[in-house]
Amino acid sequence: MFSLCCISNELKPTHSFQTMTWKRFNDLGAGELALKELSARWLNNVKVTHRIIQHCADNGWNYRVSSSLFPILTHPEFKYNHYDAPDFEAILDEFRAIQDARYPVRLSTHPSQFVVLASNNQESVKKSIDDLEHHAWMMDLLGCERSYQNPINIHVNCSDGEPWEIADRFAANLATLSDGVRSRLVVENEDRGIWNVERLVKYFYNRHGIPITYDNLHHKCNPSDVGIYDCAATWGDYKPLFHYSESHPDKSNLRSHADMPTDFPRIHSVDHEIELKAKDFAIRHIQNLVDKHSILS
Repeated sequence: MFSLCCISNELKPTHSFQTMTWKRFNDLGAGELALKELSARWLNNVKVTHRIIQHCADNGWNYRVSSSLFPILTHPEFKYNHYDAPDFEAILDEFRAIQDARYPVRLSTHPSQFVVLASNNQESVKKSIDDLEHHAWMMDLLGCERSYQNPINIHVNCSDGEPWEIADRFAANLATLSDGVRSRLVVENEDRGIWNVERLVKYFYNRHGIPITYDNLHHKCNPSDVGIYDCAATWGDYKPLFHYSESHPDKSNLRSHADMPTDFPRIHSVDHEIELKAKDFAIRHIQNLVDKHSILS
């Protein structure tokens, strides 16, 4: 099954996420007026999420939930809590409506590259922990399982030390987090640096039992002799959720993602999040390619 990542291009004209910068929040006075405006944007974003999950259910897709539903909430200088928002009860009602609908949609999320759980900088580790706990809270509100059925996927994003030291630091910090994080957290191979598939399997799965997310484009840019089937084996009884993209045909940088596909994932025993820029349109084209291939084969 294929997953839509964060934004629906088909719904965007009528259902768009809203953000707010820290500067804008302070320009509004950083008080109740600013919080009211911020709260309205949070509510909008949860409503948009609900509509996109419905859209995915209608099309037989899974969905990667945006990491930007609650702008500013995890900012270290933000003095309010989520429950201080004027619309918080309406936000909870929207989450309850998502849970009650029981959509047949596998949900996941992918925190930003600023999450560095293995950092030697304790302030960076604290920010990473806060961000991961925020994502676990959000996944709980969506009714997600505390399991790899609904993974929280991150990069290691750290090369400070020997691979085993980095992995051990990561695991030690992970052990301090809530079950909502520990039960869902998986790590993804990177498109440059030391964390290719082989090292992740060796130091994160074999050493600490953390499942590995396979990204085909990252593997193309940063290859190793260990590949997709080795990553699939790390997920145990859970169906793996991997990433699929292609290099942009008009750019020299292999890491640049294409808008539309020319191929499709060739392994069907896993789910794939489609990271092509055309979003829904790319998924539909992949489905057409799969159908055409099935007819010809």
